[in-house]
Amino acid sequence: MTAVDGVRTRIVDGPHRWGRLDVRPVGRTMWETRTLVVYPPGTDRHERSLLRVAHAWPLAGLVVAGAVTVAWTAAPVLGAAVGFALYALGFLVLRSATRRLRPLVRSLTVTTFHGSGRPEVHGQVHLFAVSLDALSAFEDAMRAGRVDAVAFEAAWGHVWNALPAR
Repeated sequence: MTAVDGVRTRIVDGPHRWGRLDVRPVGRTMWETRTLVVYPPGTDRHERSLLRVAHAWPLAGLVVAGAVTVAWTAAPVLGAAVGFALYALGFLVLRSATRRLRPLVRSLTVTTFHGSGRPEVHGQVHLFAVSLDALSAFEDAMRAGRVDAVAFEAAWGHVWNALPAR
């Protein structure tokens, strides 16, 4: 695999096959949030990309709708209507395309409040840390060729089963 292929794969598949890690750093509210999102084991490349696009659509769709609105300067009202329709259509299409997968996705959130002198952690911290460590270790081992895809998916399934269902 060349470097270009690796970058292309990373862009299409995302940083992780198993899901994503969302981190919202400490802001004005003094809260930090970390969310581990784990796709169901066996999620293929197409399904992962649909889930990633559905996750990104609120912002990406807004950019697309804004570009459509700006491009139609001759008829601004019509451009705004088309932009809004395109934005809404994106939600409907992605919701329909991920209808079967979304209920199977599991997540775990840990929040930390930094405003009272020492951090107050809320959530299942141990399960979060163990799950993220296991997924990361097996993914690294699979990329290095130390474990095969079956062992990786078995570990992924074990973590997915340990996380609470919706």
